[in-house]
Amino acid sequence: MNEIHELARDLGQVPGELARNVEKVIPKTGLEMKKRMQADFRKSRHFKQVAKSVDYEVKRLGFGGDSVIQVEIGPNKNRDTSASLAGIAYFGSSKAGGGTVPDPVVPMRLEAPKFFGFMEMAAEGLL
Repeated sequence: MNEIHELARDLGQVPGELARNVEKVIPKTGLEMKKRMQADFRKSRHFKQVAKSVDYEVKRLGFGGDSVIQVEIGPNKNRDTSASLAGIAYFGSSKAGGGTVPDPVVPMRLEAPKFFGFMEMAAEGLL
């Protein structure tokens, strides 16, 4: 019976330790995606200036004992006013032009395999 109590105690510690490990992974992923998005803008002949507006923010949200760690990445008007051109750069406009920068989903998909590898490493050895 004592072994069951020890196992229960150990399993109870897993979420806290996993959260600490995940908190290290999320900012790294955000930074890498930011770099990819900036590189995409810099390659554009007409939208290079938007690259300096791209940033990321890590957010920690909690509700009822559950917590969520997320990262928001993209052009930020508070950082640079050129961010207002991002929609045209990504998707074009009703007039000719724009749509020359890869969709922001592309950097996310390119970064996903690394992210999942880091997440696996974050959980490794916890059970």
